[in-house]
Amino acid sequence: MKQIVISKYGAPEVLQVRDAETPTPKSGEILIKNHFSGVNFSEVMARMKLYPGAPKPPCTIGGECSGIIEAIGENVSGFSVGQRVMAFSKFKSYASHVCSPAGMVMPLPDEFSLEQGAAFPVVYITAYQMLFDLGNLRTGDTVLIHGAGGGVGTAAIQMAKSLEIKIIGTASKWKHPRLKEMGVDCCIDYQHEDVVEKVKSFTNNKGVDVIIDPVGAKNWKMSYKCLGIMGKLIIFGDQDLVTGFKLNPFTAIKELWSMPTYKPMSLMSSNKSIMGYHLGRMQGAEDKLTRSVLALNKMAIQGHISPIINKVFPYTDAPGAHRYMQERKNFGKIIIDFSQAE
Repeated sequence: MKQIVISKYGAPEVLQVRDAETPTPKSGEILIKNHFSGVNFSEVMARMKLYPGAPKPPCTIGGECSGIIEAIGENVSGFSVGQRVMAFSKFKSYASHVCSPAGMVMPLPDEFSLEQGAAFPVVYITAYQMLFDLGNLRTGDTVLIHGAGGGVGTAAIQMAKSLEIKIIGTASKWKHPRLKEMGVDCCIDYQHEDVVEKVKSFTNNKGVDVIIDPVGAKNWKMSYKCLGIMGKLIIFGDQDLVTGFKLNPFTAIKELWSMPTYKPMSLMSSNKSIMGYHLGRMQGAEDKLTRSVLALNKMAIQGHISPIINKVFPYTDAPGAHRYMQERKNFGKIIIDFSQAE
């Protein structure tokens, strides 16, 4: 089979294709002939030595895929060879064949193509659990979505619209027309506009109910100012650690030094909450993932959600996919095509 590995830490070109032996599923596992793999910012950070818990090079990479079941290990029920599925696969999905625990494999909704299946597991479950499990978002609330034009952002917009929630989104100016078409009520150009001022103006100084923020320390401080009473700020990444295509120690130190601190008494007196979310650290809470998948499947059947694919790269150009993401060119999801790889 074909695999993409991080040969060493560095720029996108350190991603290389290598041949490997096709795995045999063990008890409780499913072997998938992978067709497409999603690209996530966490994989960019792993390549740059910025993702805690990632394996050391040379190592495989990738967290989600979609394809056809090729073989099933013992003690697995509810699946059949030839079935279309999508799956989580921690640090192993950039490959033509993926072995995944059965509990991390999901039937592909009839409404989704295989391409869309690769754009679903990470971003939709991330967005759903932040908005509804942590954020307790309800009809009539207002949500602020940072990075609204990315994979998690577009997923969150679709879910919020299904409940008639008012949406504020930050994104580069060129993405605003698309965001408005999706139903974003207030678009903010974070590069040239005062986010706090525009949020206060849109909400009549009330503030927002939920914020999802993957940006970094400086942005988290600003987001906190945008919260209303009972508001919740949910942090799920630190994109500001990434400048350029290689690890910049000065940037990393500066970012870590700038991390905000929140005092419990201040949080109590202001009736605000700060939360963190990390999909890769959900071991032991698989029941919560299953619950989210069932809710998302219902949304898909009802037509509320449909993954947005921005660009498909051949598996031979994984470096191009990472570079495209780091240059902030995508609106929606970037995926890698393994359908012709053996």
